[in-house]
Amino acid sequence: MRKKWLCLHLMFVLLNVWSCEVTAQDIQIVKSPADSGIKELRNQHDLKLTTLIVPGTLLLYGALKPAVRGISNLDNDILEHIKKSQPGFHTNAEEYLMWEPSASLYIIDAFKQRTKNSFKEHLFLDAGSIIVTGGIGYLMRKISGNIKVYNMQGTKFPSGHTANAFRGAEILHQELKYNYKLFSYSGYVAAVAVGILRIYNKDHLLTEVLAGAGLGIISSKLTYWIFDKVKFHKR
Repeated sequence: MRKKWLCLHLMFVLLNVWSCEVTAQDIQIVKSPADSGIKELRNQHDLKLTTLIVPGTLLLYGALKPAVRGISNLDNDILEHIKKSQPGFHTNAEEYLMWEPSASLYIIDAFKQRTKNSFKEHLFLDAGSIIVTGGIGYLMRKISGNIKVYNMQGTKFPSGHTANAFRGAEILHQELKYNYKLFSYSGYVAAVAVGILRIYNKDHLLTEVLAGAGLGIISSKLTYWIFDKVKFHKR
């Protein structure tokens, strides 16, 4: 079973790379921010409120769980339904799938496809977002660990696997959106699958998965903001 999921994971990564190559050949490539001047690029990753609405809403939904009983009831209802309908379901697919967005970016680098930043910069962004996601996630778990409603089912808030998947998906989106707009969202397909599998494995509740998604996206946006401030400060 593990070999099967590894093969499927590899096929998904290669499909992303192939899609980028086909797009580059079949459509006119849009100029990247680097082609449009430093001044324009400098403003690309300002933390605008509009870009934080979706991930912020996901985090807010999870944060409201102690105050809104319906959120907790929905979590419990979904978990009980899965336990009854899929009692024997279990897979380790998300252990590999959560790295698919990051792996796709590095393979795209190996094929020398155009991205916003260089391979070395991708390493800094990837590592930086992991640190930011892990740090904020650790604080969230410490705080939620002292709140009873977050510990009723023996799960942890938020979902680390989901956060990592969406962290990588956001980086892949930022790096490809100028030249491969459609395929820049492919990482989110894998990230959503990770979240669903965490719920079906009974490892996490809906609120934990949604909060993990919001955490991952915001962490990558914050990492880009810091990275760009440092990068352009040196120029």
